[in-house]
Amino acid sequence: MDESLRWFATADLSKYEDKYISIVDKEVVCAEDDPEVAYRKAKEKYPDKEVVLWKVPRGETFIF
Repeated sequence: MDESLRWFATADLSKYEDKYISIVDKEVVCAEDDPEVAYRKAKEKYPDKEVVLWKVPRGETFIF
């Protein structure tokens, strides 16, 4: 299993339900209602790193 996928499968992201989160090196950097804001804040903090943007579903729904 890919390392990133393994992290997503085991991380407790419940406190970010229904938010867009930006992730850098397996760390949630920002959680926002607006995906552009979440991405921009992460890029400002880590300009040379890859940012993963993810919408955390509400409840038990988890879609790959």
